[in-house]
Amino acid sequence: MRAQIIKTVYIEVARRLNVQTDGPECYTGNSYRIDLIAEGPISEAVGWVVDYADLKSLFEPVYSMLDHHCLSDLPGLECDSSPEALEVWINRQLFPRPSWFSGVRVYPVEPGGFHLQRLEADIRAGLPDRYSFAFSAAQSLPQLPAGHPCRELHGHTYQLELACRNKAAMPSVGNALYTRLNGQYLNRLPGLEQATAERIAVWVWDYLETNGAEPIVVGVQETSNNRCYYFGRQAAE
Repeated sequence: MRAQIIKTVYIEVARRLNVQTDGPECYTGNSYRIDLIAEGPISEAVGWVVDYADLKSLFEPVYSMLDHHCLSDLPGLECDSSPEALEVWINRQLFPRPSWFSGVRVYPVEPGGFHLQRLEADIRAGLPDRYSFAFSAAQSLPQLPAGHPCRELHGHTYQLELACRNKAAMPSVGNALYTRLNGQYLNRLPGLEQATAERIAVWVWDYLETNGAEPIVVGVQETSNNRCYYFGRQAAE
């Protein structure tokens, strides 16, 4: 009996869009999903093809090279850091490979344009009905000490949640925010020089307030297991 198993990991990276000769280089960022694939006979003794921990250990050195870094700074990805080029690059890094390892598949987690979705209220979390959309961007946290991974130029596919009293304003103000944020290097936006999730939430709150949306709560999700909610200055006081 043969089977295929897949272990999925995520990386948070930046990439260079182009090199400017008369201005700063342009960057954006993304979350990427990477599927690690193993194939082989099912062991009679333990009932699996290989331990998922072995897949993780095999990829760990490559993960350390990629996660919270800029792909375009890595040798071999300077001119092309597309998902297809990244897939080839990763496969090359994993030689020699165990007999059970059959390769990787790379999927950028991209918003694919502005799509406003409605989220139901979460009573337990104290969150009202709200709207959500995704955007991708690069960022770094230069205020952190040397050696902290978030100090490096990297990126995320963010999920932004907005609850506002002026619901009629949501489509237009949400689209304007998407246009302002998506594909950007956030640190270059005034007020986001230190682009933590908390500061992004405050920045978005101020934008909503200035544009008449009357915000109630702003949520910023950097990864599937990290997010922040901001309820405004009065709530904080």
